[in-house]
Amino acid sequence: MDMEIAVNARDVYGKQNKRLRTTGVVPGVLFGKKIGSIPVQVDAKALEALYHQAGRTGVVKVSVDGGQPTSAIIKSLQRNPLTRRALHVDLFAVDLTQEMLADIPLSFTGISPAVELEGAILFTSLDHLKVRGLPGDLPHEIEVDLAPLVDLESTIHVRDLVVDAKVEVLNDPDDLVAKVTPPREEEVIEPVVVDGEEGAEGEEGAEGEEGAEGEGAGEGATSSDEGAEA
Repeated sequence: MDMEIAVNARDVYGKQNKRLRTTGVVPGVLFGKKIGSIPVQVDAKALEALYHQAGRTGVVKVSVDGGQPTSAIIKSLQRNPLTRRALHVDLFAVDLTQEMLADIPLSFTGISPAVELEGAILFTSLDHLKVRGLPGDLPHEIEVDLAPLVDLESTIHVRDLVVDAKVEVLNDPDDLVAKVTPPREEEVIEPVVVDGEEGAEGEEGAEGEEGAEGEGAGEGATSSDEGAEA
């Protein structure tokens, strides 16, 4: 089933885009070699639903003001760092007959026995793969099953990942994807007691308390009062 979204041509720019966003509309641009650059606007909820389904590699049909649909991908989606609301979207028109380069995100699934049973720490060195292929063949994401990480000697490399043969992976096959590291040991610091020190501290503490209740307390109060007046 084709993914589709309807957008409208946009005739507001710059600071006016802020007012556009308050109405639940996201400004953007549809661009490509054959169509040039077309400012557009799209319903925020419809865009979020589409992005959840297509990601940044799924081909979608974009129709501007009800016109002929154009095949495109969501090249980028800018968000507010605090609210995570979409601020701007770039839709890139693609030629379905021409290969393209893309970064495909890795999705880590499953449970590593070493992490679950031995308390090891999961370490990942890649979060995406660089691939080349036709737009219609690009996957939304590539799954990385963590089950093979059974001990501290286990590793997962690019060559171990399952990728559709229609797509060419450009990373080095020996690139590390994930491994586990030994659990962190909590450092326990034990107090060192010197012979005779404990008793001496006890006596000094008692004398100090008596002084605090006597002259020391009065001086402290006087100093405080003087400070307040100053």
